[in-house]
Amino acid sequence: MHKYLTYTKILLINDLRRHQRNNALIFVFFSFLYIITPLLLGVLTTYLVKNLSIIYLSLFILMFTVNIDKSLMRILFSSDKKQMAILKLQLDQYIFGKDMSKFFSIMVGLLFFILGSYLTNLSIHGFQGSLTLAALAITSFILGYLLRLHVLLLLSNPKFFAISSTIGYITTGLIALWVFTVFKFNLLKSSLSSYSIYIILGFTFISILLVIYWRRNVRNVPIFQFQKKAKEQKGTSRKFNHILFYEITLLMRNPPIQWSVLLFILTISGGLFGLILYGVNTNQLETLNIENDFLFIFSVIFPMIFISNAIQPYVSFDIDGPILPLKRKLPNLVKNKIKNKVILSIILHLLFCILYTIFSSFTIKLDEPVYVIITLVNTCILVAICTVGSTVVFPYFKWEFVYQVPSSLSKLTLNICYGFILALSVISSYSTVYFIVTNIVMVTSSLIIIFLIIRFWDRTINKNYKSFKTLFE
Repeated sequence: MHKYLTYTKILLINDLRRHQRNNALIFVFFSFLYIITPLLLGVLTTYLVKNLSIIYLSLFILMFTVNIDKSLMRILFSSDKKQMAILKLQLDQYIFGKDMSKFFSIMVGLLFFILGSYLTNLSIHGFQGSLTLAALAITSFILGYLLRLHVLLLLSNPKFFAISSTIGYITTGLIALWVFTVFKFNLLKSSLSSYSIYIILGFTFISILLVIYWRRNVRNVPIFQFQKKAKEQKGTSRKFNHILFYEITLLMRNPPIQWSVLLFILTISGGLFGLILYGVNTNQLETLNIENDFLFIFSVIFPMIFISNAIQPYVSFDIDGPILPLKRKLPNLVKNKIKNKVILSIILHLLFCILYTIFSSFTIKLDEPVYVIITLVNTCILVAICTVGSTVVFPYFKWEFVYQVPSSLSKLTLNICYGFILALSVISSYSTVYFIVTNIVMVTSSLIIIFLIIRFWDRTINKNYKSFKTLFE
């Protein structure tokens, strides 16, 4: 433990020296922000919140999530990582020290918050239940930090490097979900005294297991050699029984857009979807006299415009770069690629369509549910086919970086098609005749587009449409 504290102290002192300011002033600021303020907040919380145990239970979430993304960036990209390895610092010491250099101030603030709230509660209610409350706070605090260390250890593995950029979104979502749960079930006013002993025992047991795992597998492991050598696999490469799984594996290994950007796009779509449902739930859209079926289809399909633009890079005809122009003499290879990209696009669009349909069904009551479901399925299939088809019409195989696909003309074509498809889908809710006609048009269009991209892909495979300028040159 002495080595942990020594290395942490060095990092903290180095951080203070980087400020190049009066250390006394920094200490005063630190004391006010992370000692006095949390102490006063703890006292105030005791008077405002009836059930202090749920606040202590929340420490588990806070210890696990707060600033974990910044700590991870320090562990992965620290400038002194090689020097620490040369000095034979072990992996567990390195992770603990780097995390403490970022999380130390927040941890101090949480400790003084616990101290202020606990002492105030003790002075008001006496010793009744005080030991249980203290045990809950301690076990929740310890388990949260142990889980934090193990997650940092896991994400510092190069295999999970793609997830590191999205960990901030995930932890923010966990905090939001916990806050929603607390207010949804009114946990701030309900008592957990009958369950506290079981929570404490469960947290203690899990903490012991995490400590045992840490001591056996992480202690005395060098910084750059913390992974055990994988067992030798028979064969020279992974075998795939279906080309679709092969395509998915390639996309996961080399995604065309970063996961953080993908999550941002999905967040915009989900926010727009939630805004529409909020307008329905608060009766803001009643003055427009919109029928339920029309509104249901619009609430599902319209937010998926952003999702289709996020899916398009993953199913682009030109995602393989110069490989397809070189392999055009193998038409079955190109056709199989297109077929699997269409299948993957349909699966992804239907997945989000089902998700949005489930949430919409809780808010909007349908008059003709069968008609609406058929329309949504046909719409998603047509959009999925257009997503791939637009990249076949305007491919760009000469990209230098994978995020340069699809071409700007492909994106423009998809959004133009989306406008017509959205119009067809909402018109289908007007009457039975409109439903039959629009769905026939969508099914026919899907078949025609599939035929055209399979039949005429070779007409565009040697053309590189990157922008409007290259189109007219």
